[in-house]
Parts: sequence; C-alpha cells; structure tokens
Amino acid sequence: MKFVNILKILFLGLLIIFFIVFIAQHMYDVNVYFLTYTFKVPLFVLVLSFTFIGFIIPTLIFSFRERNLSSKLSNIFNISKAAFFSKYQKPKTNLDIIKDIKPLYFILANILKQTPNYDTDMYSEFERAKSLRIENPQEAIRILDNIEEKYPAFQLKRDILFDIKDYQGAYDTQNQVLKLTPRSEKPYQKDILNTIKSLNALNIEDKTKCLDELEDAFGDTKNEITGFLYVSELLAQEKTKDASKTIDSLSQLNLQDKILLVGCSLPERAVYLMSTNIEKSASKDVLSIFFIHIGAPQKIKVLADTSTGNEIVDFLLKAYQDQSQKEGFDIVFKNLKLWKCKDCGNAFKNYSPKCSCDSWFSLEPHISL
Repeated sequence: MKFVNILKILFLGLLIIFFIVFIAQHMYDVNVYFLTYTFKVPLFVLVLSFTFIGFIIPTLIFSFRERNLSSKLSNIFNISKAAFFSKYQKPKTNLDIIKDIKPLYFILANILKQTPNYDTDMYSEFERAKSLRIENPQEAIRILDNIEEKYPAFQLKRDILFDIKDYQGAYDTQNQVLKLTPRSEKPYQKDILNTIKSLNALNIEDKTKCLDELEDAFGDTKNEITGFLYVSELLAQEKTKDASKTIDSLSQLNLQDKILLVGCSLPERAVYLMSTNIEKSASKDVLSIFFIHIGAPQKIKVLADTSTGNEIVDFLLKAYQDQSQKEGFDIVFKNLKLWKCKDCGNAFKNYSPKCSCDSWFSLEPHISL
C-alpha cells in the first residue's frame, strides 16, 4: 500500500474519532426558544446543523452566480467563434478589418478545441510566417510567397529581407509593395524604397554608379540615412563642393544631429564628415558623442571644458581623457543608447531606419542609458 494511502486512512480514522468524541461530550440537551415554544435539542445536533447551514447557503449563492457567469461567457465564446470562422475561412479577407478578432485566434484554439485548417487558412499562414521570421527567415519568405493576400505579405517579406540585410531583395519586394499601395500611402512607401535603395547602393562596386544611386535616392527622399550615405560618399570621392551644398540643405531641414548620430553606427564612413562644417550647427551633446565614436581626442578635449547639458555625455568626455576612469567609461559607453522609437518606446545604440517593432522612420535621437 502506498504511503499516501496510509496517510489518508490515518487522517480519516482520526476524523472519525474526533467526531465520536465530540458527540459523546455534547449529548446533553439544551433549550431552544422560538416565539412561545421551547424545544430540547442535543447540543451536538444544534452545532452540526448551524455548521451545515453556514456552508450550504454561501455554496448555493456562489453556484448560482457561477452558472450565470458561465452562461454569459458561453454566449460570448459562441459569438466570437461564429465571427472567427466566418472571417478566417475566407482566404482573401483583408487583414486590416479583422484585427479585432486576432487576439481570439490562440484563445479559441485552446478553449474551443477547434481552429481553421492551418495549411489552408490565409491568416494562419501569415502568422506562421511572422513566427518563423527570426529562426527560419527563408521558410517564412517561402510561406509569404504562397499567400494570396499579397499586400501584407509583401510588406512582411520586405521587412524580413531588410533584417537579414538582403537589401537587393528588400528593394525588389518594396517595388512590388509600391504597385499595390493606395495613392494616399505612396509617399511613405516611396521613402522606404529610397532608403533601401541607398543602403543597397553601398554594395555596388562601380563608384560612379554607387554615387548616382545615392544621389537619386537622396533627391527623392531626404532623411538622415539617405543624407548621411550620400554626403559620406561625396566626401569619399573628394567631391567636397557638392558635399558642402548637401550639408547646407540638410541643416535647413534640421537633420544635422540625426546625421551625426547615424554616423556613430557607421564610423568608417563618418570620419569623412570631419572635413565639413556640419559641426557648426550641431548640438554639443550629439557632437560630443560623435567625436567619441570616431575617436577625435583634440575635439573631445575642447568640448570637455564646457557642459553639454547632458550628465552622461559630460562624464564620457571627461572619462575619455582620464585613464583612471577607463573602466567606468567602458561600462557607460557599452550601455549607451542614442535612439528611441516613438512607437514602441524601445531604446537602441545603433541606428536603423526600421525599428524592431517594424515601424519605419520612428527612431528619434535620445541619449541615455
């Protein structure tokens, strides 16, 4: 016999003994008065009766409330189930109009024990591609290529290709997105196209063609990444006059701080900006971070003499020159964040035109830890 069963028998035996002793000690009668009537009842019967009533009344009350709540939940699930299947079993359903149903997808799978066919349901395939995008991006792309609802599929495919730095593939896919984009959204999608075009241009070996691609992208879309890549390439090819004009136009758009912070992620190209006048219009804290990243001790020494208005930056400027604070400098510099997404709120050290939440152009300068 198992030890647990023995314990159960012992506990039951003790309970019976306790019950018998309790009855034996409370067998004497007590008077119970009700209006003009008097009753003699054994004390143990009275105690047990009130104990039973004390349990049964709350149990009945809560059981009634539970049945009422269960009925309401059942109705909600039935309505949700009907809405779920009526929409999800249409492969050409527009994803934008069923976002309100999305949270029910996994709930219904567990509670109702019934889901649409995973192989044929379009929305399930889209979600499966999303779940595979990190661990198996090629499989995710294969799934997306077979989805009939092309507009959301192309956008997710573009984002996956961008994340794995296949800029040519992302550029080609974005061209397909642009063809399906409503007129009101075309400027935004065009900016994404030109941004990817700029990054893809860096892979072109022909310097003249590379510069032409960067110039074309910057001409259509002026933002921090197209501007930085175009200016740095102009300077790399010693076209200083054109670079100076471009920097002036970027300063008029108030992009100088963003361009310098983008340069912190690409220091090998950012060094070319040292020969320009972009620092004249940049804020001190951004300029300090820029010089620290590319390694400009003379510039850092000058900036360290005055406050930048940012305690973190002031510490880095002083610690950069003081070997005794090297350990502290390394810790702060390693954990430094330069950008913050205005959509999801996450902070990042390195720049990307696309946040990890898949928002484009949502990163704003934010120097913090």
